[in-house]
Amino acid sequence: MKKDAQKLVAQAAARFMVDGLESEYLGAKERAVLMLGLGSQTRLPSNRKVRECIALLTRDQLGATEVDRRLRDMRLIAEEIMLAINDFEPFLIGSTLSGDIHSTSDVDLHAYSDSPGEICEHLIEWGFEEVEEEYVENRKGKFVHLRWTERGYPVEVTVYPLSWRDITPYSSVTGKPMKRADLAGLRRLLA
Repeated sequence: MKKDAQKLVAQAAARFMVDGLESEYLGAKERAVLMLGLGSQTRLPSNRKVRECIALLTRDQLGATEVDRRLRDMRLIAEEIMLAINDFEPFLIGSTLSGDIHSTSDVDLHAYSDSPGEICEHLIEWGFEEVEEEYVENRKGKFVHLRWTERGYPVEVTVYPLSWRDITPYSSVTGKPMKRADLAGLRRLLA
């Protein structure tokens, strides 16, 4: 029964995320437990299991051809952004890299600078518009999110200090070192 409960929670959490009702794995899983009427002691599925369910739901909802088209569009946008901010050593991360996108996935990048405003200026010079800066401080430290919408897709560039350049962050999905692709790696995916 425990495995069945985890599977049900993963499927419901994935539905919440695909439908845009939740944006974070933990919130989606907790909401699923409540919706399913399960006890607070229910063992939650891994983020990876939820991500797998999201991929299945998205392919069922949009069809494989549309998912592939969107993924290619998102990766091409990432390539353009990475070219614009190449001096800031950008990396593509997340669902656009893994290919496990859903209808609300964003183009998610990391870049490195002690002056996030410089990155914003480069983006504007390259024609990216309405870039918003959000300053974030949490247990990881202080950094900036640059956010905008590009051709209908949400984009987020997280700007970390230069001193973090050689630190590989850990994924909240897998708990392992985050998979990242530099411009050359992204171009291999696009080839």
